[in-house]
Amino acid sequence: MKIIGVSASPRKNKSTRFLLEKCLEEAKKTAEAIGKSLDIELVDLAPLKFNGCIACDKCKKGVLCSQQDDFQPLIPKFADPEVVGIIVATPVYMGSMTSQAKAFLDRSVLFRRNGFLFKNKLGGVISVGGSRNGGKKMTIQAVHAAMMIHDMIIVGNGSHFGGTAWANHPDGYQGDVTGIDSAKQLGKRITEVAFMQNR
Repeated sequence: MKIIGVSASPRKNKSTRFLLEKCLEEAKKTAEAIGKSLDIELVDLAPLKFNGCIACDKCKKGVLCSQQDDFQPLIPKFADPEVVGIIVATPVYMGSMTSQAKAFLDRSVLFRRNGFLFKNKLGGVISVGGSRNGGKKMTIQAVHAAMMIHDMIIVGNGSHFGGTAWANHPDGYQGDVTGIDSAKQLGKRITEVAFMQNR
């Protein structure tokens, strides 16, 4: 079993990746606490160069894409049947997800068109805003919408839509205890549900 986290910030090694790392660490700890094995992978979109979907329909002929860019190596990662969950972490840009997150989700249509390969996989979301209340829930729900189109199973953090953090916290994003805890709770919950599904 494997969970993949996607850091969809255009900035390297900043708050979004930090929160996702905390989430995935908690997922691993949760699996170990119940005596289970769980593989974790973090995919960082920041250094990658790829565009959104161009509706060429090449993926109707198989799990492939006509655009020869940095999305290509991601295809086998996400097509792996060992993947049981995907967590997308994105900053809030103009009230919604980043263009990197949107391009990633739009390009993921190839998995839908080839037998709904994400069907019944778990989906979780972390959003990071510039202020404590800056469109994070709306951003999470926007990503949830794409996950629902894949017929994924949406998992929150036990009491809310997902992880939410404040990039400009007075103590720095590393000091946003509330935000970090919300990301950790998402990692814990998605792992618990994964093992409930795969008893």
